Amino acid sequence: MATKKKSVKKKAAQKKVKTKPKPKAKATSKSKGKMPSKKVTTKRKSVKSGGSSTKKAPKKRVKPIVRKNIVTKKSATTSKKSTAPKKTDAKSPKKSKKRVKIKSKKRVKILSKNLLVDLATAIKEAVAPEMMNMKGREIVGSSQSGDATFHLDAIAEKTLLNFLTNAKLSVAYYSEDAGYTTFTSDPPTHLLVVDPIDGTRAAKCGFENCVISICATRVLERPTIADMDNAIVMELTTDRYFYAERGGGARAFVNGHSRKIKLAQLDDIERMAWSMTVPARPAELIFPVSAKLIDISSLKGGFFACNSSSYSLTRLLTNQLDACVDIANRFYRDIQDVVEDSFINAGRGAVLGVCPYDFAAALMIAEEAGCIITDAYGGRFDDVLLLDSSPQNHQSIVAATGKSLHAKLLGYYDTRIVQLEELLQKRYEANQA
Repeated sequence: MATKKKSVKKKAAQKKVKTKPKPKAKATSKSKGKMPSKKVTTKRKSVKSGGSSTKKAPKKRVKPIVRKNIVTKKSATTSKKSTAPKKTDAKSPKKSKKRVKIKSKKRVKILSKNLLVDLATAIKEAVAPEMMNMKGREIVGSSQSGDATFHLDAIAEKTLLNFLTNAKLSVAYYSEDAGYTTFTSDPPTHLLVVDPIDGTRAAKCGFENCVISICATRVLERPTIADMDNAIVMELTTDRYFYAERGGGARAFVNGHSRKIKLAQLDDIERMAWSMTVPARPAELIFPVSAKLIDISSLKGGFFACNSSSYSLTRLLTNQLDACVDIANRFYRDIQDVVEDSFINAGRGAVLGVCPYDFAAALMIAEEAGCIITDAYGGRFDDVLLLDSSPQNHQSIVAATGKSLHAKLLGYYDTRIVQLEELLQKRYEANQA
């Protein structure tokens, strides 16, 4: 009887153990934080008190999915919370560094106006005393384009190099005689395109139509005329210079005082004052197509032979000229085989013409002032490479103070040049036959 009572008590205890977890499981859904620990303790007690039949039930419940899930959820949530700030902390400085670098590239400022003025002034002060000296007329070499280098040019080039060396700037430069030059260990941030004397033939004879031409860009690889940031053209014989920044307009400065530029809007060819570039251009080509225009305008207007493109372009800003042209290169582009010998003869052994460094600074200044300037085909110069002085990159110029006058000049020369080219082509083919 005693054994029966004991077994009955054991069964009753087992039933109590089995019935107790049910309400506890419900409680876990309400409070997930406290109940799992109680479950584990009751299960451990049941394992100790139970026999062989009780061992199976705890094994199923010992694998409490709830406990593992709770642990993993906590770890997952804590890991997300802990890792999230770490990721942002790690990435945020990198982003900020990248932004700083991008901003630093964008914030590279253009070269200051004062620097360009000081450089041009230094060249002027070195060259001006030698302009009336007979030694200045001596030819001492040849430039990158094949043009003659006079003693005055050598003085100007030396002054340019000394000035930039002493300034200790990260600047490269391209000039008529020296070509592309760097002189600092640091990589350059700016490029100067300089014609130390544009109009040396006038300068060596003491005439006024000679200038210093400088333009600057932050584009170092294959820069074009459209890449120019600012420019200056300074006269050698007066206290006047012209300055412009891209998109900022142009100003004239006389004795340090700024003067507003007002363009004349003349469209009457008969009263037009204009110039044509002559040196090293075949006279047998440029004068036949210009003869009628010279006859019409030379009495009531005025015609002037020019040897400086920059000087002529800036005369549009002073109202001394209404237009200027340099049309020889169109012949070379259109019928090179026919006229190449004429160009070589006029250039005394080299094909010469207007190079980008000759007129780039004056072009930008004149356009910013409102002048209309194209090549002899009516095209713009935006894509012209600044540092290419080869005959294939020589240019032609048709410039005027207004659209109407420019259109008349362009139409006139287009007709006359085509007529002469057809005649020359027929003669050339006849001689070849």
